[in-house]
Amino acid sequence: MNDKIFTPHFRTTPLIKESLEALDRSRWLVEGMLITPKYATWARRAAAVRRAVGTTRIEGASLGVEAVAGLAQRAQPAKLSEDETANVNALETYEWIDYLSDQRDIPIDELVVRELNRHFLRGASEILTPGAYRKGQNTVGGFTPPDQGDVPPLMRSFALWLRDESDTTHPVLRAAIAHLHLVAIHPFWDGNGRTARGLAALVLQRSGYGFNRLLSLEYHFFEQRPGYYAAIARSAGKTFTLRYDATPFLNFFASELSKHVQHVVASLTDWHRRMGEMQERVAKEHAGLNSRQIDGLIYALQSGRLKPSEYKEITGASPLTSSRDLAGLVKSGLLIAEGRTRGRSYRLAERLRGKST
Repeated sequence: MNDKIFTPHFRTTPLIKESLEALDRSRWLVEGMLITPKYATWARRAAAVRRAVGTTRIEGASLGVEAVAGLAQRAQPAKLSEDETANVNALETYEWIDYLSDQRDIPIDELVVRELNRHFLRGASEILTPGAYRKGQNTVGGFTPPDQGDVPPLMRSFALWLRDESDTTHPVLRAAIAHLHLVAIHPFWDGNGRTARGLAALVLQRSGYGFNRLLSLEYHFFEQRPGYYAAIARSAGKTFTLRYDATPFLNFFASELSKHVQHVVASLTDWHRRMGEMQERVAKEHAGLNSRQIDGLIYALQSGRLKPSEYKEITGASPLTSSRDLAGLVKSGLLIAEGRTRGRSYRLAERLRGKST
């Protein structure tokens, strides 16, 4: 194989066209949403946790959103379980992806792809050679990837395509192709799926289709696993070939991304409405609340639950002040305390939750 630039093969189907048009409409809605930077940061934090949970659960991990949110908030212990390590790695890798998205002078190339794999597999056995191409043949279900000797030239050809600024393929389709082609080459012993999903996220965000980093497409794919796997299989076939038809996976990726974005738009719109209703009600009935307490209520409305550690983080209050503030909110009947002292959390009173979409 030579190092000429990779050429994807696909058709722009009516479903793809319809999905891209819907995404362009949703893109302007998300970018024009009236959410303050502080509240947008909270929404991104929740999305970041769901990204990590989704990409690791696709690979068989079992930790849920609440457990991984807890991992994201505390200093890591010396010993983590395999699932915890995978999720901590995913959280940190997506932080790196977010950073890279803004560094347009850093090209998306082989080095970036290899670093993505190394980040996702940090702490894994050296036998898996994180960040290095495999030295041997592997199989994925009923699919046979290319021979190990073909991996380096295939990846060089792929990287040329990733860096090609003259390519006119829609950014959403470029992200889908990047995901699919990396999975088809399967260049690493482990972490190929996580690396592919991370690469797709990077391509989307670098191209302006990151939707303010409010997406957790990985979690959406986790919820759609049968369709996700089937779309990859329909495109990749049984044995690797450069002539594979990417259309089935592009159909799936574009349409599911559109559905996910529409859900995000609806959720944020509903949260914004309920937040306004709650602020108005609290201002009338509990005028004595301070700004920290109001932020705590809004955070609980957005996330569904509030922990003392989260309250301290979002408000910057000391432990003593946080305890006093939270006790006041419980006494006012605005928060309901659950659990014992060390594992205590708070949920919003029913009358403040409003109706969600």
